[in-house]
Amino acid sequence: MKHLLVAMLIAAPGCAMAQGLLDFRVDLAFEAKTVEAVAERAYRARLRALDADGRLDVNPGLLDRLRVLVARLQPSAQFEHPDVAPGWEVHTCRRCGENASAMAGGKLLVGEEFVARLALTDDELAYVLAHEMAHVLAEHTREFATAARFFMANGRNREYWDIQKELDESFTVNLHMGVLHVQQELDADYAGFILGARSGFDPEAMLRMLRKLYVEPTSVLATHPHAMERIHRAQAMLESARRIRDMGIPR
Repeated sequence: MKHLLVAMLIAAPGCAMAQGLLDFRVDLAFEAKTVEAVAERAYRARLRALDADGRLDVNPGLLDRLRVLVARLQPSAQFEHPDVAPGWEVHTCRRCGENASAMAGGKLLVGEEFVARLALTDDELAYVLAHEMAHVLAEHTREFATAARFFMANGRNREYWDIQKELDESFTVNLHMGVLHVQQELDADYAGFILGARSGFDPEAMLRMLRKLYVEPTSVLATHPHAMERIHRAQAMLESARRIRDMGIPR
């Protein structure tokens, strides 16, 4: 990610904002369409199961809120990564054990209880969505599988579906991948902060959202960084985010 360009905003905002503030890896294994096809099948299967159980999109008001926020974030996502044009789709679920998640290809799912429990405002919810959309833009699923090959027998010669199957089943491989898991979350915070600010959402809402997520230190097996680290990083970026919000998307 172009952390240096964000720092440049204070010194030369016009120059820094003339281009996207994020960069993305181009050395990933597997074809993007293959990863997205696997994600599409998994997403549809989960939606069907939720729908059959009466737990899909039960709250139309929340679903409308989410769709409006995603539509507002989409131009910033397109500006930052025009080569990735996912068909953004968002749904809600009830009693599904979900906070918020994203799958390759722009498939989002948000748990009703998560939004209600944290009493998220629209701006706070927008930064949750921006974080998840950042995972998609950065192709984190594809990046994760690319790195996981090195912890699997004959990993360099295996198909994506086979790599993903072992990731779903192997505790040992996932233990090796913990550091990348945490780094991807920090990267999604950074990129999501930029997407949300570009879209005109209050940068202070990012901090409020992270404070609501605050939990005590977790185990070494945690897949997310500690909330206080996320808060400190966001606090350090707050002034730049305000400038990004004020400048918006270059026309």
